Amino acid sequence: MRIRLGFALYTTVVVVFGVLTLAGLLVGDGSAFGDTGALVAPLNTISNLFIRLVVVVIALTLVIGIFNLLSVHAVRLVRGPGTGARLNSLILLVSFIVALVAYQFSSDYNLILENVQVQIELALAALICFALVYGAFRLLRRGVTWGGLVFLAGMLIILIGALPLSQLEPLQQVTDWLTRVPLSAGARGILLGIALATLVTGVRVIIGQDRTYGNQSSVE
Repeated sequence: MRIRLGFALYTTVVVVFGVLTLAGLLVGDGSAFGDTGALVAPLNTISNLFIRLVVVVIALTLVIGIFNLLSVHAVRLVRGPGTGARLNSLILLVSFIVALVAYQFSSDYNLILENVQVQIELALAALICFALVYGAFRLLRRGVTWGGLVFLAGMLIILIGALPLSQLEPLQQVTDWLTRVPLSAGARGILLGIALATLVTGVRVIIGQDRTYGNQSSVE
């Protein structure tokens, strides 16, 4: 009984806050409603207040998450299950301290970002190239299909076109077109799918049809 009452209270609070925030964002400053704009303008103030509270809560959650991560790795460094785990924890703690000190006392705030993180990201991007080549090899090994051939051709064109050689200028133009048109369209489609899924999830929460993992586990 307590679980159902708690879930009902949680759903009511979420629905009320969600409806007020959505209404405030829709009406804006009320200028589009003419004479009645002064009546609906407070909804915008309320929605902005809720959004600021959410931003503050997310910031606090991020800080708590960082301290939790540091405490977990500090304990693992002292009582780690093995040398590898302790080494990883030591690298993480040292990296955090170095980044914090560099940000506080260095005039160049992007020193670590440009000289360390960007280089690591470039190395990971290079590893992705090898992963793509290996994936194409495994795909064609199972059987030659049109999808596999298109994947292999596109991958080879993009990889070869990325080489800084003047003799490959026509292929580089094809690579630029593939990057600007098909790949950009696919990325935008993925972003639209994420946006629609987020919208549907928000609507389900607002109307009270979505339950948290804890509530689902308790009901089961």
